[in-house]
This record gives sequence, structure tokens and C-alpha cells, in this order.
Amino acid sequence: MQKNVTPGRRKGCPNYPPEFKQQLVAASCEPGISISKLALENGINANLLFKWRQQWREGSKRPICDVL
Repeated sequence: MQKNVTPGRRKGCPNYPPEFKQQLVAASCEPGISISKLALENGINANLLFKWRQQWREGSKRPICDVL
């Protein structure tokens, strides 16, 4: 997956494009996928991916899959 990271508001805190976040959240919904492994493969912290999933689940973004 392609990620075009832009500098965040704080030093060392990158901003990931919404499309990248959406792709990872959708990929994390597939059966048998390890969220930790998916995060590692894409160079992000697993806690960040869990946070993105939670944001989608709470409705700040539109739902991606039935799990959320």
C-alpha cells in the first residue's frame, strides 16, 4: 500500500492520508488477518491501526466492514 506521509503538527508525528487509513482498516477486516502483522508490514504501530478502526466504529468515518 502506498502511503504519502506529510509532516504532522508535532515533530515526529506524521499525518497519513485518509485513503491509506481506509485501505488498512478494510484490510484488517478480512478473515484471518493479524492486525499487528498488517501494521508491521505497513510500517505503522499496531496501536495506531486499532485507533483508526475504533474511529471508524464510532462513526467519525463511514463503516468499512461488518466487523466495525
